[in-house]
Amino acid sequence: MPDTDNQPARQKAGDDEQATLPMAPAARRRAFAVLTICLMCTGFSQSVVYAILPPIARDLGLTELQVGSIFVLSSAFWVVTTPWWGRRSDHLGRRRTILIGLLGFTLSMLLFTLVLQAAREGWIAVALAFPLLVAVRSTYGLVVSAASPSAQAYVADRTTRTERTRAIASLAAAFGLGATLGPGLSASLVVLGILAPFYFTAFLGLLSVLLAWKALPEHAPPQPSKTRIRLSVFDRRIVLNLANGAIISSAQAAMIQTVAFYMMDRLTLPLDSAAQFAGIGLMAASLAALFGQLVVVHRFRMSAPVLERVGLGVSAVAFLGLAFAYELGPLVFALTIIGLGQGMSRPGNVAVGSLVVQRHEQGAVAGLNNATAAFGFLVMPFIVMPAYKINPALPYFIGAGLLGMGLLISFLDPNTRKALAVGPDGYDTDEMDDNLPPI
Repeated sequence: MPDTDNQPARQKAGDDEQATLPMAPAARRRAFAVLTICLMCTGFSQSVVYAILPPIARDLGLTELQVGSIFVLSSAFWVVTTPWWGRRSDHLGRRRTILIGLLGFTLSMLLFTLVLQAAREGWIAVALAFPLLVAVRSTYGLVVSAASPSAQAYVADRTTRTERTRAIASLAAAFGLGATLGPGLSASLVVLGILAPFYFTAFLGLLSVLLAWKALPEHAPPQPSKTRIRLSVFDRRIVLNLANGAIISSAQAAMIQTVAFYMMDRLTLPLDSAAQFAGIGLMAASLAALFGQLVVVHRFRMSAPVLERVGLGVSAVAFLGLAFAYELGPLVFALTIIGLGQGMSRPGNVAVGSLVVQRHEQGAVAGLNNATAAFGFLVMPFIVMPAYKINPALPYFIGAGLLGMGLLISFLDPNTRKALAVGPDGYDTDEMDDNLPPI
């Protein structure tokens, strides 16, 4: 007697082995290599800005709170526009939307650098330069947010389900590799001038635009989904998971937005040296995060909740170590361990959210996780910058407290405990890769 009950499942399994827009293997490898290079450029820019801007801003007379607020509108626009750009790429095409994002990246970085140059040279007043910096950086959140979801969709269109997770994880690693190289290379470029890393980043953006324009093919239009999945942020399955995602993002933002100031004050460094040492520290953190994502996640194959909890605990201890560090060695070591913890906690958190919802809700929960990744960069400047004025170590005590709270939530959340079991759709630890970088 035929096994008719399993026929739909077999048909679906067959469908899963067919990409939406198949490409020849060689052409697909070239296209994915182009995307990898382009996303490396965007990752490079983020770490450069956070390493170099604080010393420049202090030299101009801007306060820590003003520096943080430069990124607030950008983060808000990123949260709002990323899902919109993803939907627009269904109609405009993936390649065109990627080019829009990369062109916006190039222009926003160039304009940002020119405003800083004008302020440093005295061509414009700092009182005018500050709102211009806020406005220009906001265009980064508005337009550059087109690149990441469109690149992910480009990959998804051209891979089967069994190929897709590893392919998208490679994009995440590309961004992480760019963020890793950024601080070290920018520290070297500072010897040519404090703004040299910014100009170099804009030049890389231009090269990425030309590369994508010339070498990224799209011969067939995307196929928009006919259904729209809505998943509430207050859905009981994911609300605590999303809260933990926001906590992880907030702790990361607290560290990134203050560490250059912290090194200047704790080590009594001049402007150029502070930029170089901050670059070294952030590069160490990025390398450790990359190690967590590419080695710990893939090789040790811990369950998602355990990965999240270990990462939260490790990061919390490292934040306390950073608060008590007064020498370069302990500062860099603490940043390295923070990076390792972030490289475990964020993928674990994303995987928990993925495991507790149904297959057809995966895209919706991914969008919400994207929003939590930017949440900390939206709210923490208003918390950690005033806290830093009170005591430079206070932001790191706040970060440790937040991470400790996240660890408690992870243990108490019943849905996190459910994620320890294999669900009806099966479970692959490769799905723990986090392809969503901070602003």
